[in-house]
Amino acid sequence: MQNPRVVLAALIMCCGLIGCASQPPRPGVATTASSSDAFAPSNDPASPDWYPVNIRFKTPTVYSKAVISDVPCILAEANGSWSLHVANVAEPFAKASRLSWRWHVPALVSGANNGTAGLDDAPVRVVVAFRGDRSKLDAADRSTMSLAKALGGWDLPYAAIQYIWEAKAPVETVIPNANIARIKKIVVRSGEAGLTQWQSIERDVKADFRKAFPNEEPGDIESIGLMTDTDSLGGTTKACYADIRLR
Repeated sequence: MQNPRVVLAALIMCCGLIGCASQPPRPGVATTASSSDAFAPSNDPASPDWYPVNIRFKTPTVYSKAVISDVPCILAEANGSWSLHVANVAEPFAKASRLSWRWHVPALVSGANNGTAGLDDAPVRVVVAFRGDRSKLDAADRSTMSLAKALGGWDLPYAAIQYIWEAKAPVETVIPNANIARIKKIVVRSGEAGLTQWQSIERDVKADFRKAFPNEEPGDIESIGLMTDTDSLGGTTKACYADIRLR
């Protein structure tokens, strides 16, 4: 029997993707985020492309507009904090596969380890939420989702991938969430190489979904989120995100 308090605490990690935390009403998809060939939310976190997702009992990470090495970007500053900045994906690009972005990380979070509950802070995460047929989930996953709905009236995303920069785990490692089977982390940068420099990342999100969730096919992409967090260890960190593109 799952402990409701334990499950509720774990669910907080992914609830923001679909609006179960404290936030303004979810906007529609901003037209400024779309072009003829890509979903491209602005590098300004105050633009209507983005909306914040906070947790009532946690200090939110601060997202602001900045320029780092001549690159306009979204600066995330965490001080014992947790929150997301989310963009809803425009319908023409919900079936897209190629996701690219840049991020700039001055330093890793001291003591963090995303493979260990209670140590799972990260200087940067790019989070992709997927839709899917919930009736195909196993009993344990459906139970977790039902419990979340009963406790908070929330619908969890069908599945989510977090692209992270990890201290020790090798690139391409898939790290399961300690409590939520429908969230997987994929390491795309590891160690200190590349710190203090802009790093460009490109991923095939459909291939990554199949890698993270074997024997499943990816559904439509619902949203893309940015997340810098230090709520587990209580430390400080900052990072910048720029040029998110979904094609």
